[in-house]
Amino acid sequence: MKKLVPVAVFMSLVPALLGGASTASATGHYSCSNGLANVVTCNNTNTGPVVVKITGNRTLTDNELSVLENNLNNASVNITALKNATVNTYKSFNPSVTIKNINVCIASVCG
Repeated sequence: MKKLVPVAVFMSLVPALLGGASTASATGHYSCSNGLANVVTCNNTNTGPVVVKITGNRTLTDNELSVLENNLNNASVNITALKNATVNTYKSFNPSVTIKNINVCIASVCG
């Protein structure tokens, strides 16, 4: 029975994983932090295994991390929406941050 729970969770995320419309919005509970080599990692502690990793040209300030968390909190849980929210957020920062790579993983599907 323990193996069925992850399968059920995965199946409920299939539309989001494929980048389609998702009924989940205002997802909440993202926590973002700076890491090594200018990599910011954001984990969603509310909807399950959702991780956004952004490699840029500098670390983010605490205020910028907060803005990113808030914008991700308001995005739908699908790869395209989370990438778009990240790009739009980074565009708003001054001084600017150049995004070198964005990797969004929902469950075990990454894009």
